[in-house]
Amino acid sequence: MRWIKKIFFSLVKPKIILVEGGGKEFLEEALVSVLRSFLKIKKIKELPLFFNKEEVLILEKEDFEFLMKDSSLPILILTHFGEIPPDEIFFACEKEKVGEIGKIVKNLPIFGYLILNHDDETVMELKEKTRAHSLTFGLGEGASLKASDVKLNQGTNFKLQCNGIILPVWLEKIFGKEQIYTALATLCVAKILKSNLVGVSMAFKNYKSLPGKMRLIEGIKNSWILDDSGSATVFSMIEALGILGKINWTKRKIAVLGDVVGAGKYTVEAHETIGEQVSKNSDLLFTFGQRAKFIAKGAFENGMEGEKIFSFNTIDEGIKILREKIGEGDLILVDGSKEMKMGKIVKEIKK
Repeated sequence: MRWIKKIFFSLVKPKIILVEGGGKEFLEEALVSVLRSFLKIKKIKELPLFFNKEEVLILEKEDFEFLMKDSSLPILILTHFGEIPPDEIFFACEKEKVGEIGKIVKNLPIFGYLILNHDDETVMELKEKTRAHSLTFGLGEGASLKASDVKLNQGTNFKLQCNGIILPVWLEKIFGKEQIYTALATLCVAKILKSNLVGVSMAFKNYKSLPGKMRLIEGIKNSWILDDSGSATVFSMIEALGILGKINWTKRKIAVLGDVVGAGKYTVEAHETIGEQVSKNSDLLFTFGQRAKFIAKGAFENGMEGEKIFSFNTIDEGIKILREKIGEGDLILVDGSKEMKMGKIVKEIKK
């Protein structure tokens, strides 16, 4: 049946997309949500028997590799394989992480497109392995589509620079480098598929992104929640705290943080470093979990007053006090590893 599907596919030759790397879920969501007004685009979990020539199909790796030479336009997008640092533009990872994708890059047809994150130096090395067209995106100089002049308020605003053209992009109630990369990669696809870049950039105003991923939502007592409860790494939590500090806000800022799982032998130092960032960017701190107590320790040792720090082992122990302490118009960051289920806190304090 798989080969029968391939025969039908080769007759119709629809355009196909594969997304690989960190941020895959973000980008697939954005491609479908933002580009649906401009293209017939959809994500396919299982290959259908019949294909529509007008559709752009987002496939999984095995199907993309199986069909890319029969497509009229195969597009491979490499988001990032290294972890995104909060304060640096360029980064890298171990080459083993991208080894498996190198085969697809090498075999990508000459008429296809390879879209790469210009800021991930390990990803950029793969550019030399392809004969296909290439397009890059990022925050660093030299990217084909570059984000500049990033500003934070009730969302993220930046300027898109592409071939001498500058377009404003507004991500409503969404924050973080991951979200910027998602927007840039989506705009790369729009450019390749000859969609109107002005229209696509404006469409991002209505893009909601994924739940628990640096989204601003309404909370109790007219507060606002910067919801990053879906997952966390040390880097992503430090970035979230930096964003909390940079957002122009007239009321208090509260950091509600859970354990960051996976730091290994650096667990204590990592959490204390997070605490240092809390002291610079937050007015109150609530921690949940055994590891997160080192966040409290780091914040206290870096000048945060003890009466502004509240630590609990579990969410159930501290949620009532958190609700009581939230004031009118506060901005509250909720963040922690997925194992901590910080989404429970968001449910308790959202409007």
